[in-house]
Amino acid sequence: MLRRLRSWRSERGAVVVEFALLLPLMLTLVFAVIELGSAWYSKQMLVSASREGARLGALYDGADDAEVEATVAALLEQAGFPGTVTVSSTGAGGSTGDLVTVSVTADHQLLVLGNLIPGLPSRITLSATTVMRHE
Repeated sequence: MLRRLRSWRSERGAVVVEFALLLPLMLTLVFAVIELGSAWYSKQMLVSASREGARLGALYDGADDAEVEATVAALLEQAGFPGTVTVSSTGAGGSTGDLVTVSVTADHQLLVLGNLIPGLPSRITLSATTVMRHE
C-alpha cells in the first residue's frame, strides 16, 4: 500500500507541467475559433446585405445605384455591423437583361489573434459581391 502511494505522489508534478505547457496552445485554439467564427458571421452579414441590394436593383425599376447603396448600408447598420462599410452598385435602374452588381467591403479586426500570433495581421478585409440580371 505504501509503495502505491509513493508512486502516485511522484507523478503529481508531471501533470502540472504538462498542463502549463498545453494551456497556451489550448487558449490560442479557443480564441482562434471564436475570432474566426466572428469573422465568418460578419462575412455572412455582408453577403446577405449585398444580395438584398442586388435584388432591389434588379426587381424594382425605380431603384437607382444611390438608393441601392443606401439600402445596403441601412441594412448593415440595423444589423449592428461593426465598423465602416464601403458599398458600390452598378446597373440598377437599367433595362431588362442588364446586370446589377453590388459589392460590399469592410475591415474586420482580429482583437486577440492579431496581437498573439506574430506575423498575423490584426485587420482583415471582408468583401461580398452579388450579380443579378435586371428583370
